[in-house]
Amino acid sequence: MIKIFLNYRTADERFGVTLLDHELSRTFGPETVFFASKSIELGADWEQSMFDAVAESEAVLVVMGRRWLGDVNEAGLRRIDDPRDFVRREILLAFELGKRVIPVRLDVPDRVRADELPEALRSLSELQDIAIGFRSAVPDIDRLAARLRELIPGLRAQPAPTSASAAKFTAHAHEGGVVSQYDQVTVHGDFHAGPRFG
Repeated sequence: MIKIFLNYRTADERFGVTLLDHELSRTFGPETVFFASKSIELGADWEQSMFDAVAESEAVLVVMGRRWLGDVNEAGLRRIDDPRDFVRREILLAFELGKRVIPVRLDVPDRVRADELPEALRSLSELQDIAIGFRSAVPDIDRLAARLRELIPGLRAQPAPTSASAAKFTAHAHEGGVVSQYDQVTVHGDFHAGPRFG
């Protein structure tokens, strides 16, 4: 069922990638979006689970925030340059398997340049990307979802709810009576939606 794999760096824009997962899961269903912290079962081999998910996916979204490229390890070396880096390994596996790789810039104004990337990843700079802005995040993600629906066979939006959720509430009538625990109430005459004093 996995259609979309979220490739991201944990030290980079965690709230942004969480929002991306939330909105895409809401649109397409949670089982179609692989987000490691949500999707890997307790007790599972997390490394194998991630690489299996890349293999099962139709598209790999490479989520790039401001720290994606420059994040360093304990020795002060860029993680992206380390052949053991999981972000790098997931992207390379996606390329190897012929997956659709889509760079997603989280509030980053400029595309990553080829000379900023290790040689094995330089083709990332040539791929059409999409930007998610801080002040326009939800419409930008909606635009991304619409494009993914066009590009990925079998990807369908979840049906919208047919009616409002049946939340229960208590209403106090004008004459002091009480209408309690109703799903829907029809009001005739004057209606005041605030507290009553006196």
